[in-house]
Amino acid sequence: MGADATPGTEATNGSRLRCNECGSEAIVTRAGGSSLACCGAPLEIIFAG
Repeated sequence: MGADATPGTEATNGSRLRCNECGSEAIVTRAGGSSLACCGAPLEIIFAG
């Protein structure tokens, strides 16, 4: 895992994530420090930054 990765999701700066429950999307602008979740489930990486 790189220095700019978010633990739990392996998301790096520029990654796009999506909630498989409600369809919400997020773009990582500053990775690190916590896992990303929505609707009680981890977000899925749909584009690695």
